[in-house]
Amino acid sequence: MTPEDHLKNLFVRFKEILNSKKEPLNCFCKYGVQVEGWLKGELLCFLDNEKATGRLAEFDREVPLGMGRKKVDFRVKMSTSSGALEAWIELKHWLIGYQKGSRYNAQFYFGDSGIVGIMPDVEKLSEISSGSKFILILITANPGIDDWTTGVDKFNRKFSPLHIESLTNPAEFPSFYFLGPLKISKR
Repeated sequence: MTPEDHLKNLFVRFKEILNSKKEPLNCFCKYGVQVEGWLKGELLCFLDNEKATGRLAEFDREVPLGMGRKKVDFRVKMSTSSGALEAWIELKHWLIGYQKGSRYNAQFYFGDSGIVGIMPDVEKLSEISSGSKFILILITANPGIDDWTTGVDKFNRKFSPLHIESLTNPAEFPSFYFLGPLKISKR
């Protein structure tokens, strides 16, 4: 199995948790809020359980990068048949729909070069020499296949040589959310 396959399996198990969270996810969309802290808390509990059951060797949160102020939300290590797998994960929560009178879609976020988008996080993760790098985006509500794939393509064109690859498909998720892990690489 590739590192992406191991992470996909982890994200599939996390999806099972999120499937039971329809009420809060719908509430976030209804009131037009992005609650990344909520996502971080849910993922923290999930990773703790994964470690307790032995599916995850270890994890750390708010991992500092060097001497600066840069940190990565999570670093996870999994034991595999071919050795340990290390993955760095940054989190985002995007709202699809209206927020304070403005409409937002996935293409908007993918094209934004500031902190609303993912470009600064992709750059930060690209500087890490070890392990695989991912951005895990919780999106309320589901953006649909066209908006999502057009957004990914937009990012790859606009911010080359940075490159992202989507590991999941919006069609496999309910209408009230999408969990979009993105693998990061350079071209």
